[in-house]
Amino acid sequence: MYSTTVRSVAANRFLEEGSRNVKMRQLIGREDGARKTAMHELIIGKGGYSTMHRHDWDHQLVVTDGRGLAILDRKRIPLRPGVVLLVQANEKHQFLQRGTKPLHFLTVTPL
Repeated sequence: MYSTTVRSVAANRFLEEGSRNVKMRQLIGREDGARKTAMHELIIGKGGYSTMHRHDWDHQLVVTDGRGLAILDRKRIPLRPGVVLLVQANEKHQFLQRGTKPLHFLTVTPL
């Protein structure tokens, strides 16, 4: 078993080329005993965004704070606290912050 709190994990600059003003906390990873999936919190600051990208695995996310927009292929999905989203393998996607507060979401991805 592993237990922590979100605030006790450092948020590090997300270094994906093409992203702007994004930080990430690794909440659960292989070094914590996870065998199949990892959990991260992404924080997209004012005016920030992830780069448009795709990957060969699904990931799920839930928005916990702030407002934003997800672009999935050509669909635009408003993000607000409580929104749950599945991004399927090879689905082109991007996340953008909107509003006055940073956009926070938790995401689960395969290891």
